[in-house]
Amino acid sequence: MLSHCVAGLRVAQHGCTFTAPAFRACNPIMETSPLRRNRPRSQPTPRGKRTAITDNDIFGIFEPLSRHAQLTTKQIVAFDRRYESKTRNRLTDLYHEEGEWLERLSENIKFANSLFVDEMYRLGKDAEDLLQWRGIIPAEDWVRATRIGGNSAAPSRILRLAHDHMASQIALDIEIGARAPSHVRFRNHIEIISASPARTQTFPNPLNVAVPPVGDAPRWIEPDALFAVGTRYFALEADMGTESIEAVIKPKIRAYREIVASGTIDNHFGIDNLHVLFVTTNEKRMRNLMRAVESIARNGRSTMFGFACRPDLAGFTRAPAPDGRMFREPWRRVGHEDRRLDSITK
Repeated sequence: MLSHCVAGLRVAQHGCTFTAPAFRACNPIMETSPLRRNRPRSQPTPRGKRTAITDNDIFGIFEPLSRHAQLTTKQIVAFDRRYESKTRNRLTDLYHEEGEWLERLSENIKFANSLFVDEMYRLGKDAEDLLQWRGIIPAEDWVRATRIGGNSAAPSRILRLAHDHMASQIALDIEIGARAPSHVRFRNHIEIISASPARTQTFPNPLNVAVPPVGDAPRWIEPDALFAVGTRYFALEADMGTESIEAVIKPKIRAYREIVASGTIDNHFGIDNLHVLFVTTNEKRMRNLMRAVESIARNGRSTMFGFACRPDLAGFTRAPAPDGRMFREPWRRVGHEDRRLDSITK
């Protein structure tokens, strides 16, 4: 049996261990004992028995965290295919293991009701190195720059976390829903960028697209997330209701329309279509967004934009676990019938 040590931790693949370059030292200690419940919540404390990182850890925990700035325990549990108790225990063990596998935001951010707030995790450097060594993510700087969440411009740290959580929640929800039908091919933004023209992959942040000069549109547009279902490409906009419709939303709508009409997305991503999905947290705001599209689109009709309302995502401390509903439920459109993502057949 071959062995592999990353930052001193043996890594298992398909039921066996394998050899890879050691990033630090071998023969680590991986804690799995009941003593885990006594360890401090916001300070890694390695101790206990030795174990190995498995493919389930890699694809159920590390890989989604490579695409998101941070995820809550609830979100990771929903994404991972293992039993909830198993995933929760693995998150605790990996956080406390020697090395830089997982980070907790509670190390730096203290909430007033911290005992009732779901832990939020970020990918550690050793886990990132392992994903790159396995060829699961490219060893490029843009991978970190394009993580979902982490780029909000909201003035408040709590508002930024709420927005980032909402963007990750929606993206995960759609991805989880897309896993159920066998005929659906879901592609995340890393896959899309990796297939983009070589020039795009040299940009610091390939999700940031230059907008041709048009009206009051911004010079650059960056979606909160980018993904594909079959041959259809989608940009996601998580709307917390904090941006002005006239000053921000309408220019953003014009920017999206222009990068499609001008063929910019063809040159930038190598794709020939793009739909934009807006999700907000109250019905009135959603209707205002739809009216904004109506006022801009020719004849007040557009198939390019979809809208959904999720009041339960207004606060990240009370948000439910992602369950795939946004892949199955209808998205409102302006002047056209609603559309469901699970109706896409190619």
